[in-house]
Amino acid sequence: MKIIFFTICLFTLNILIAQNEQIQDLENQKNTISQKIEVLRDSIKKIDSKINKIKSSDIRKMLSDSSIVANTTNGAKLKLTPDPFAKPILLLPKNTTVILLDYYNGYFGVCTDTICGYLSDIWIQRTIEVQNLINIKEEEEKELKSLANERYLKKQESAWKEIEKKYIAKYGAKTYNKLKTGNYWTGMSKKMTVISLGKPNESNRTIGSWGVHEQWVYDNDLYLYFENGILKAFQD
Repeated sequence: MKIIFFTICLFTLNILIAQNEQIQDLENQKNTISQKIEVLRDSIKKIDSKINKIKSSDIRKMLSDSSIVANTTNGAKLKLTPDPFAKPILLLPKNTTVILLDYYNGYFGVCTDTICGYLSDIWIQRTIEVQNLINIKEEEEKELKSLANERYLKKQESAWKEIEKKYIAKYGAKTYNKLKTGNYWTGMSKKMTVISLGKPNESNRTIGSWGVHEQWVYDNDLYLYFENGILKAFQD
């Protein structure tokens, strides 16, 4: 019986030793993986730091090159979309300097030194330059609406002939004939596009450090892409 008991004990001990070795091996593997994860995290942080440095440098350059800058009021809330119900992505302290890229429907498209987004006009301190930007953008929107209305007046031949004279004087007969027949090409302004195709069924604006990007969507899956008011690409 003593031999059997000793054998059982020895067998159990061997099992425990083997299990401890397996556990230790797994712990070593876990530690190795944890160290690799930590190294990867450090690498990601370094890459993120380089990306932010590049973005910050580009935005700061644009900020220094631009004459349209402004300061925020107290409690300014930066958002990803120009929507009163959109969730803020960043709270800006009072007197934060921002560059103004765009203004539409009560919202400024802005960039800080590290991020771009939208600010309600209530969070921008008004200066002569800020008010001038608002006036220019609002006048542009009125003109685009007016252009759309002028297309409707095509049905009234006498009125349209006077409008055509204005377009020929502004763009030249060759360019206007292309617009008249619904042509579009890169380099067109938004005004020329409305003359040619009318107002889009849908439009989307994006503000970034590169400026103002707009996507216009028409029937028949026609997509036009504008950069700072100029048609840069299209997809049909």
